[in-house]
Amino acid sequence: MQMNLLKIAFFASVASAQQVKFTLYEHSNFGGASHSETKNLGSDCWNLNGKGDTASSVKNLGTCTTFFRERDCQGANWQQVGDAATVPDFLNDHIWSFRNQCCDGGARARCNLACGTSCVAAGPQGIEACLDGCIGGCSRAYDCA
Repeated sequence: MQMNLLKIAFFASVASAQQVKFTLYEHSNFGGASHSETKNLGSDCWNLNGKGDTASSVKNLGTCTTFFRERDCQGANWQQVGDAATVPDFLNDHIWSFRNQCCDGGARARCNLACGTSCVAAGPQGIEACLDGCIGGCSRAYDCA
């Protein structure tokens, strides 16, 4: 029993520190200069400090990110999973902040689907562990306050 509690505590600590990476691109279809961010999954808000001023497309690895038009995760926003060859017009060249968390069941379903697609590459031996980690990340991302 004690070993199970230790395992649970370990996995909980690893899950709470899960990193998420996305890359913003200057042009649509992932062209031009790029800027990558790797931050923790969760409700923390991160300002881009001008690095989203030229963003027209985004590749998002692993979970759902909410991008905001204003600093400090304020203003109009867009929840995004996976790759987007273009960003919505209201955010084009104007992404100011983000958080690696969303509160949208549809986006969570797309995240889970992306997990299934990406975990196939892990092969028969690794797919279960990959899905557990990836889908668990999707679940945590949608635990919005």
